[in-house]
Amino acid sequence: MRTQALLLGKWFADLGPNLKYCEWPYDSHAMSPETSRKIFLVVAGGNPSAERHFEDTIQRKRTLDEVRAFLPPQEIDNLEKIYHGSNFIVWGAVPGPMNVLRWDKMSPGDVVLIYNGGRIRFAGEIAAKVRNKDLARYFWREDDAGSTWELTYFIVNEERTDVPIEKLNPLFGYQPTYRPQGFSMINEDAVSNFAQNYGDILGVLKTLERGEELIHLPSRKEEMIARIDERIERVPTEHDEMQWRLIRLGHLAKCDVWVPRNDQSKQYEGQRFRDLVLQEFHQTLDVPRSIENIDVVWKFGPYSVKSAFEIEHSTSIYSGILRLSDLRAEAPNSNYPLFIVASKDRKRRVFEELKRPTFSGPCLRLNEVIRFLGYDQVREIDQSSKNDPNFDSRIVLSASEAVP
Repeated sequence: MRTQALLLGKWFADLGPNLKYCEWPYDSHAMSPETSRKIFLVVAGGNPSAERHFEDTIQRKRTLDEVRAFLPPQEIDNLEKIYHGSNFIVWGAVPGPMNVLRWDKMSPGDVVLIYNGGRIRFAGEIAAKVRNKDLARYFWREDDAGSTWELTYFIVNEERTDVPIEKLNPLFGYQPTYRPQGFSMINEDAVSNFAQNYGDILGVLKTLERGEELIHLPSRKEEMIARIDERIERVPTEHDEMQWRLIRLGHLAKCDVWVPRNDQSKQYEGQRFRDLVLQEFHQTLDVPRSIENIDVVWKFGPYSVKSAFEIEHSTSIYSGILRLSDLRAEAPNSNYPLFIVASKDRKRRVFEELKRPTFSGPCLRLNEVIRFLGYDQVREIDQSSKNDPNFDSRIVLSASEAVP
């Protein structure tokens, strides 16, 4: 027998046109003292040359073959590991005291928001940076003063967005009429406050773009604890098979893959999980701690999660849903898909549990965001795709089923 605590939520009144206020399941470890990622605002446009650069290296993307002649082998190796052969977007800044200071502060995993024409048009993570005049001249030539945008940084996990800047400004303490200039960094205290209140910036942007209300994460005021006893009936071979196949599919999707540390010593058909997965999981305030306990996580870039899978074997079907509910509670504005993976004969039970008010209420809405993926579907996708160099992860999403 194993007991888990489910900390139930409480719904509060709307506080504004883009804000929901919810009392969330609370974990004393959920907001550990990790720092939030830095966020940079970059103006990409406003004059003919900037618009041309925006088109050349952001809208159009570039390839690894283009940069090989300009970078040393170790930097090329790093980019190959990050991008898995995919094309990428890249931007840069002209040297100057403030630009150099901000560029120096950039680290892999930090977020960059690309502003163009009054709107946030792209958001992504910093993958790597190089200071290289020749590469910058190749991409963008020189300005009228003979300088070039040599403070270069590569962006990964980018998302196209279409969010008016006035919607985002108040969330960071700016006046709605504020307009960014050049290359700037949002105040770190404001970013930390944002991460603790709203979580993932990329998810927030997508939520704003859809015109939906943001969910606000306040500090705990009270707890309601319901203890759920569950008996775990684990079938290691089938559970391990599903993990192994999802690891392999993650690699085909050009993602890095994480499984919990306790599972990394496993092997299936002679393949050791430890040799196939990430050894460390980077976390910050907007990458919640609970993600480390999910059975399989696909990542692309230093931080961002692409998909999360829970393989369900417990007789009550609670354990996997609870772990995903913890994740949803800590990152309510996230947009990546969540999956319960189980045998086909358990699908009805999974859907019944997801419809419970505890999980389907307006705070978590797990019935809307968790999808069911059968063992047979995983096997079929893996078998049919294992040699496909152009595997599209959307195949997994299309094979899954939503709660009816």
